[in-house]
Amino acid sequence: MNVPDTVTYYMQGYTIDKDYTWTVNGTSPGSADFPVEASSDQTYEWQSRDGEFITVVYAPGDPIATTSGRSASTNSIQVDASNDDIDAETIEVSAAVNNKVSGQIGRFGLFSTLTDLAASSGIADVLSDEGPSFTLFAPPNAAFSADNDGDDEIETAGAIGGIPTQAVDDDEDSTSSVRADILKYHAIQGDSLTASDLPANDVETLLGSETVSVTADMVSQANIPATNGVIHKLNEPLFPPTALVDFTDRTLADTSVTDTDSLTVDGSYFPEAGGYIVLHEGSAGGPVVGSSEYVEGRGVSNDVQVYLNKDYSGESAVTLVAMPHEETTGDETLDFPGNDTPYTLSGSPVTDQVEITVESTGSN
Repeated sequence: MNVPDTVTYYMQGYTIDKDYTWTVNGTSPGSADFPVEASSDQTYEWQSRDGEFITVVYAPGDPIATTSGRSASTNSIQVDASNDDIDAETIEVSAAVNNKVSGQIGRFGLFSTLTDLAASSGIADVLSDEGPSFTLFAPPNAAFSADNDGDDEIETAGAIGGIPTQAVDDDEDSTSSVRADILKYHAIQGDSLTASDLPANDVETLLGSETVSVTADMVSQANIPATNGVIHKLNEPLFPPTALVDFTDRTLADTSVTDTDSLTVDGSYFPEAGGYIVLHEGSAGGPVVGSSEYVEGRGVSNDVQVYLNKDYSGESAVTLVAMPHEETTGDETLDFPGNDTPYTLSGSPVTDQVEITVESTGSN
């Protein structure tokens, strides 16, 4: 039976209609060193042995799995019932050693969505680095649900608005996506911040130069340990203060790139003010050749339609740059050039450049 090594384990044994006794590493119940809890509502793993059951449950701390660093340890649990014909049996419990930040979140069911998003975006690899120390502020599954189901107890339901896109071209780093950037805003590199360090004000995140401030009341479970940092479960997710966009290369028929058509931008995230996705031709400073309607913030908006105002049906290829612009006047009408300026990250406009290959259909 394998169990993680950086959380507390309570070994439970129970049976039906039997006088049941057992020891852990030779220690009997009643001893001050005996790591047992009467009950728990979080079960990691259990095994059935001829009508007798062994359950491993966990809580913060680590009294039974005595692993230090990356050296595994093995603990022995002996199970016996005096009024049956089953000989006393020893079960070896070995501590697992994948205990970095990225591995730890995968052991908690409430972080399963975060775990999947981190793996698919390459952020899990970043958080597995042995060199630096990380602090991860971890949103639970409900933060990424597409809709609020009306359950008042789930305050985070639909908070981000859905699953952010992992839409990158082959020549782009996987960690350049909207998905990766949102997760970067939840991670701090450097000294691990424990609960005693909160509030943490204007701390730089992995998302460029963007900073975050976190107070103790934003954290519902603190100090989940990892060998290369610490994890804190959040009451609700952190929202980047700048917009993000995913736009991928594609091949389109010449009949679909006229000035009466629209292009689909894979994904975006907008902060509270919301805004527009504007298409610039050639480069970030090029002329505006298309724009979306107002995109509401804050949260994820995927498959945004951007309407062209230039006909590319006679071209063979075109370079376009998707750029989120901020709504600054509150009228939900794009004013650019003018007030509705681009969102920026680390001093530069947020962009994603694509190459559009235009195929002739012989219709023009």
